[in-house]
Amino acid sequence: MLIKIQRSLIERQPIEMIYMNARLECTKRKVLVRRIEKDYITAYCFFRNDIRRFKIQDILAVSYPPTLR
Repeated sequence: MLIKIQRSLIERQPIEMIYMNARLECTKRKVLVRRIEKDYITAYCFFRNDIRRFKIQDILAVSYPPTLR
């Protein structure tokens, strides 16, 4: 999973992820990774149209959008 996140950062290509928030709600997000830290990623979220921080431990799955496979 971390390899796909790193690829998004290096190649500046979006990824899709399933993310569980603090209320234990799962959402599907399309993001473009901007920074990878020890416990977080900072990414542009197309769902919220804003830069967001995501806990790496709360990312349940990562995939490439259909056009990038």
